[in-house]
Order: sequence, then structure tokens, then C-alpha cells
Amino acid sequence: MFIRCLLHPMIEITPPTPFAEDPQESDREFPSTSGHEGDAGPSPNETEVQERGEPAPPEAAPELMMEPMVEETGVPRPDGDRVPAVRIPGPGPFEAVGWLVGVVIVHLVASVFMVVMVAMFAVVSSGDRTLAEQPKKMQELVNSSIGVVMGGDQFLFVLAVLVAVGLRLAIPGDPQLGAMARLHNRLGRLRIRLSHLLPLVAAVIPVSLACGQLFQAANRVWRSLLEWMPGLPDVQTVQEVNVLSNLVESMPLPALVVVLAVLPAIGEELVFRGAIGRGLVARCGVIRGVLLSSLLFAMAHVHPAHVISVFPLGVLLHIVYLATRSILAPVLLHFLVNGWAAILAHAFLRADEGTVKLLSGDEAAPWYVLVPAVLSGIAAVGYFWQTRVEFQFENGRWWWPVYRSVECPPGPAAAVRLPVPARLSVLLGIAMVVFYAAFGWEVTRAVAGA
Repeated sequence: MFIRCLLHPMIEITPPTPFAEDPQESDREFPSTSGHEGDAGPSPNETEVQERGEPAPPEAAPELMMEPMVEETGVPRPDGDRVPAVRIPGPGPFEAVGWLVGVVIVHLVASVFMVVMVAMFAVVSSGDRTLAEQPKKMQELVNSSIGVVMGGDQFLFVLAVLVAVGLRLAIPGDPQLGAMARLHNRLGRLRIRLSHLLPLVAAVIPVSLACGQLFQAANRVWRSLLEWMPGLPDVQTVQEVNVLSNLVESMPLPALVVVLAVLPAIGEELVFRGAIGRGLVARCGVIRGVLLSSLLFAMAHVHPAHVISVFPLGVLLHIVYLATRSILAPVLLHFLVNGWAAILAHAFLRADEGTVKLLSGDEAAPWYVLVPAVLSGIAAVGYFWQTRVEFQFENGRWWWPVYRSVECPPGPAAAVRLPVPARLSVLLGIAMVVFYAAFGWEVTRAVAGA
């Protein structure tokens, strides 16, 4: 299956039979999922997408509708007949790696450009032409302007992403949809439901704390490796105290939130969920596609400890994206996680150090805080996937195209949220309640001890 997702951009379409594939080799579920989707035709109007209740239970299996949604070409079969074929959209694994390299290169070029701009501005404003010949002073100048450098880097990155993703998602074209309508449909245009929004917001702090604890553990191992093997590159991370202090001191909190939360959330989600994830999930299925895109998302953070700690967050972000069929959902979750970190970073220099370290996950959390935090994150992944949005036509058939994506089907169809499994809901609720109770108690103790 994995070799197929690497080498075969074209797949043959045979008449749809619900159980034509081995259940162990397929990401499809019948009948409570509408399976793998493709590039859709015209999206339904908002008035046409209505709530129609919960899908039928497995005993009342509705008829499936499976249809190629992209360009069709004739593919010869051994018997001489020709059957339609569908071109899988979006980047494959090799192109996805190219996107990752492109992300790193854009950040490097943008950072160098901003450093040069800061240096030129300093030379022109001071009138001291010898400043450029004094590396130590130039380094101090860049450190004092790190907010401008990082802000400009992120802004240029988002501009490049908007252009690149917009052009990439324009392929293949669709004469029935305008450019913007096609882009919105392929990125995921449904509104975020309240039943998804509430657990999304509630998961921010436990997920942030769990990832922070994972980062600290991975960073300790990495530091030990650096001492044992001095030849390894000492990659600096934005979470290092000196970098963080310079960044916080150089800009107010609103600007810090924009640089650390708003711009990265927009740029990275468009790339790793909207573009890369779209192709990998379509080719490799949900599990492999989500894991591969999350790995690439983690690798974009370069620092080994970051790669390890960001990977589980990437999985949650992608499941949220597929479940809600809205690019705004992972952008919002990404923004809230980074925004929480930015607020804590700003408070780090103005509040009790121990309290802030506990809130951010920089200090070892007690097991009775960490365990429910991890369980909350795992339960959130299951909850979002089990309550994902699927489409059902008026005749009762479920929309089950060739591959999964976040798009809407052509013509009127009901966006149906799958029923919430009772046990999973109870697990998520208990984990969240226990976490926030234990977390609140620890914060209260830390504040009182200060």
C-alpha cells in the first residue's frame, strides 16, 4: 500500500461495491463514513447544506455513491476495455519533501533578507558606515531587533505560502468553479461546529503542557548527546532563554502573539495540512497520510527536541482538519497553542518563574497532572475522528468518492456529524475534568508558595 502511494498517481475506478477491498487494507468504513474524497465539482450553497440528523446504523446500510471527481482519462485494461481513471491531487511523498525543503529555504532567505534590511537601516540612520565592519556590534544590533527579524521572516513566509499553495491547489482545474471557489472548496470551507469548537479550545492547555514536557525530556537527551558527541550541530531553538528574552523584550505582547502565533498558524497550516496533507492522505490513506504529513511538519521545526515534541501536535491538527472539513479549525488550534506559549513567554519576565514554568510545561509536572493531560490529547484525537463530518444525499446515499479529502460534494447534500460514541465522550470529559482540577491545584500551590 505504501509503495503504491509513492509510485502510482493514477488509479483505476471500477464499479463501486461496498466491500470490494479487504477491510484490513482499506481506510473506508461502511456505512458511517463517506470514504476517500476527491476534487469536487461545484460546492453546495450554504442553504443546501443542512442538518439531517445522524446517519443510519450499520444494519440499515444506505446505498453508496462513489464517483471520480477529477479529470477522467481512458486507462487500458488487459481485456482491451478502457475504464475511467482518476488523478490523485496534491503532492505525493517526494513532492512533499520538496515542499519541506522549500519551507526551510524560504525561512532562511527571508531571515537573511531581514537581517540585511535591519543592518542597512542601522547604518543609514546612524550615519556610521564603519558599523558594517564591526561584527560584534552588528550581532548586538540584530539581537536587539530580533522581533523585527522574526516578524519580517514570518510575514514573507506567509506571502510565499499564499502564492505557492494557491497555485498548487489550482491543479487540476475545474471549469464549473471559479478560482477562489475552487480554492475554498479544496482547503475546506465548512464552518466549525460548536460540538467541535468546545473540545478544540479545551484541549489547548493539556496538549500544550504534554508537548512541553515531551520537549523538555527530548531536549535533555539532545544535550546529553551533544556532550557525548561534540561534533553534532548545536541547533538553537526559539525556546532557549536568551533568544526568548530578546524576543519578548523587543516587542509588546500583541506583536509577540502575531509573530509567534498568528503568522505561523496561517502559513504552516496552509502548507502542511492544506497542500502536503491533502496529497498524502489522498494517496496513502488517513493513517499513513496523517503520520507522514505530521512528520514533515515536525521536521520543519529543525531542532531535534522540537521535532519529537511537535509531532503529536501535528497528528491532532490533521485529525481536526479532516474531522471538521475546515482549514480554519487547525489554524485556530495552532494559533491557540502558540498564543498560549507567547503569553507565557511574555509573563516569564514579569511573574514568578516557577509558576510560569509549570504553566508552559518547562518544569517537570506531577504525574497526576501529566497523565490526564496525555489522556486528554489522545481522547481528543479519537473524539474528533469519530465525530467527523460526512455528506449524505437526499436519497439517503453517502458520498464515498475515490479518496478522502475535506471537500464538499457536487450538488445539494447534507453535512452530517457522526454520532458521538458514549464511552469516548465520557473518557474525554473525565480526562479534561481531572486535568484542569489537578492543574488548577498545582497553579494555586505555586502562586501561594511564591
